[in-house]
Amino acid sequence: MTQETQPGDLPRVSRIVDVRIPLWGLLCALGTASFFLISMYFTTNQTARDVAELQITVKAGNTQVTTLAGEQALLRFRMDNLENDLRAVKSQTATPPAAPVYTAPTRRTP
Repeated sequence: MTQETQPGDLPRVSRIVDVRIPLWGLLCALGTASFFLISMYFTTNQTARDVAELQITVKAGNTQVTTLAGEQALLRFRMDNLENDLRAVKSQTATPPAAPVYTAPTRRTP
């Protein structure tokens, strides 16, 4: 190779590929790199779609959680009111009357 080039000339690319890098190795490396880049493109594209779907699902879930939390707070408020009413009714019936009430049995006549 040094005999074919004159001093100061750059070596030809075809001689570099033939002598230093075999053509089959260069083709395999380029094929592998192109396969890797193409598969990475499609994988990234699918990942972007999955993330978009996941965002939609999370937003829907957040809406459901907010709705359920509101309903739970409303039910807790109603339950507290019912418990307070129940305590008030029990406290009214728990106090005995001031004087015992006596009723005489009535007699039946035939």
